[in-house]
Amino acid sequence: MAKVPGIGRNIGKIQDNRIKDKEFAQRILGLGLEARELGKLGKPKTVQEMEERIDTYLEKCFDAGLPPTVEGMSMAIDYDRVTVYQIEHEMANVKFSNVVKRAKDFISNYDATLGMSNKLNAAIYCFRAKNMYGMKDVQEIKATADYNTDPVNPETIVEALPNINDENVIEIQDNK
Repeated sequence: MAKVPGIGRNIGKIQDNRIKDKEFAQRILGLGLEARELGKLGKPKTVQEMEERIDTYLEKCFDAGLPPTVEGMSMAIDYDRVTVYQIEHEMANVKFSNVVKRAKDFISNYDATLGMSNKLNAAIYCFRAKNMYGMKDVQEIKATADYNTDPVNPETIVEALPNINDENVIEIQDNK
């Protein structure tokens, strides 16, 4: 069987998933470990403590030269992402709701700035915006009437319908 160039090139081969940039990987892991250490302090008990913990996490991101993430913030405050979502939407620990909203707005702003500067893949930004920041695609559909009558009963509505050719008529059987 002849080989066809470009077909099945990577099928069945073991992919090399090792991170090529070890220094970068170490910075990411180091920041993750620092967030985890902050989380080991336990869940914040006051709004001030929550703000300080988040600020410390953001400062560590700055020092490491790495982007802040909702996931890292969650580790730093000792909550899982689901609970952070619940706090934000006032379903749990309502007293922390505004703190979490502001922190997520800060992180969202960072991601948006990267996205608008072409420093973050657009697909990744869209995914994060929809899944982490509650954004969604919106399509506006405006309904307008194309007839000049004001139907009051079914007969008037039928009379307002456009005429169609007999060959395009589809019969509908009543299956009662």
